[in-house]
Amino acid sequence: MITIKKIASLKPRVQLRKVADVFHEAKSENLDSEYLEECLSLLPSTGLVSPADMEKLYYFFNKSTDASFCDIYYYILNILGESPADWDFKDDSGAIDWSKREIKDHYLYLDHLRSPYNIGSIFRSAESFGIKKIYISPGSASPEHPRAVKTSRMTTEGVEWKEEELENIDLPVFALELGGKDISEFEFPEKGICIIGSEETGVSPEALRIADASLGRVSIKQYGAKGSINVSAATAILLHRWMERSKK
Repeated sequence: MITIKKIASLKPRVQLRKVADVFHEAKSENLDSEYLEECLSLLPSTGLVSPADMEKLYYFFNKSTDASFCDIYYYILNILGESPADWDFKDDSGAIDWSKREIKDHYLYLDHLRSPYNIGSIFRSAESFGIKKIYISPGSASPEHPRAVKTSRMTTEGVEWKEEELENIDLPVFALELGGKDISEFEFPEKGICIIGSEETGVSPEALRIADASLGRVSIKQYGAKGSINVSAATAILLHRWMERSKK
């Protein structure tokens, strides 16, 4: 448990994040009430919390329930203007601790994906399911596009990436594409790269030739009237299955 002295030594915004984390922990752990009140008493000195905010925070604190401690956590994040993310691991500065990731020798190649939204969404799934590095084909939307960064929830900072031509990458290759082996039967490699194709036209003919000469194609069986699902959703399904297979 972080000491009051340590919290007080942090920069104002980091102090608020750390106090928020303490109350997030308090909703599931039996933390000392005097310690919690001392944490709360630090907030006015940051200059970021108004008297009205403190009145609201003490209203929640005096309830002393798990739900009210959770209310304090979210209220402080709202003061900071941050989006709450209960699942994030953070270091002492309040930044996401990317070292907590479990990384496999799994790679992605994004083949002419044009939508920054899809790029960002794929990065978010890739961060969750152990992808080591993402290669971006020339002509794809940039992971640095503001919409990609926002959609990725900062995971464009946590997953290494590089713009590269597929033929320059020395890894076993397979493609997520129609007409391949069912995902439930596909033999995923311990080390390899999966090609994710364009939203409009799928994997390019050149990339398919490379995949077919290596590990082939994998497909996701569908049960609806539509002929396809969103590329970022399909990628998330594949990444989960790949990670599960690699852990057996």
